[in-house]
Amino acid sequence: MTDRILILANSVYQLFTAVHLRRTLLRNRQADLILTDILPNRDAAAQRIQETGLFGRVLTAQTAAFNREYAGKKGCDLDPAFRDIPRRLDWILSGELDCYSAVYFSNFDPFARLLACCFYALPCDFFCYEDGFSSYVIDYLREDRAPINRHSEGRKIADKVCGVLLYEPNLARRGDGLPNLPIPRIDPADLELRALLNRIFDYHPSHFPADFIFLEQSFRAEGIRTNDLELMRLCREAVGPGRFAVKPHPRNPENRPFQLGLTRKYPVDVPWELFLLNEERPSSTVITVCSNAALTPRIVFGMDRNTVMLYHLFSGKILWKEDAVLRRYLHQFHRQFAGKHYYVPRTEYELKEILYYLGGPHEPTD
Repeated sequence: MTDRILILANSVYQLFTAVHLRRTLLRNRQADLILTDILPNRDAAAQRIQETGLFGRVLTAQTAAFNREYAGKKGCDLDPAFRDIPRRLDWILSGELDCYSAVYFSNFDPFARLLACCFYALPCDFFCYEDGFSSYVIDYLREDRAPINRHSEGRKIADKVCGVLLYEPNLARRGDGLPNLPIPRIDPADLELRALLNRIFDYHPSHFPADFIFLEQSFRAEGIRTNDLELMRLCREAVGPGRFAVKPHPRNPENRPFQLGLTRKYPVDVPWELFLLNEERPSSTVITVCSNAALTPRIVFGMDRNTVMLYHLFSGKILWKEDAVLRRYLHQFHRQFAGKHYYVPRTEYELKEILYYLGGPHEPTD
């Protein structure tokens, strides 16, 4: 039996983790990589990755349209997605798949389910690897969560998945019964990994002058009406505009914080974790509603840096069915992993006092 593996990456964070997995847990195995068209600057990244020799082959895939077409369908309307799979894969992929002993993926989207059908009768295990808080709190295979989980072909991925790889398995709250397996933490002093990732993402470290960085989330991409822009404005007023910036979420269709004058331009085509890895001195304060990216300094690197979570001040219609699970996850992180520099204000007044304590306000510089 072949010991060749396949890794699928849809986002910059997934690619970041895929490279780390390849150099650690999967370093002694042959490996191919699939980069989908959901990934920003995919083709250029594919060429740079191929040049590193880290993977045997780097394939590209046109999955966005396929996923959009079938993600919300139900019953027999899903049947065409799983007909003539070899022909469909020829259309989606830039090259032919090999025989694999394992497939590593992050999203239970229609394309991942298509791969599960392709390898269903073969000795090929599937492993889900971390993609933010959803990997800890969402049971994507629950039958009542999505119609595709009740489809005879769409549900086959449930029979193939053997476990979920997480940076901090003890935080998992999904309730799906899948084993939670550890991903080694990244050593911030690993200069070889830093250089490799900088090359893959074509990232050139530069000082971004912001003492307070607000991590936007994908609320607008998901059609969720919230007060996140108001929270950004409140934080900006509290610390001064010259010391405040918003990192936009790559899935949001437009950079509303920038359009509204709440921030300067911020690079979006590299993972936040790569920015952290290149920091000489982690001095900035991270602010967010509940983005898991604000927790990755602790979860991924073991860092203890200033972090302000605003979920108690957040308002709007929540579409996540797992909102209560997410709150338990955040509570567990706060109780067990947060460290001495983690703040969860319950009022606007408390938020302003925390930001003042962490270094604001100062005279604006712009």
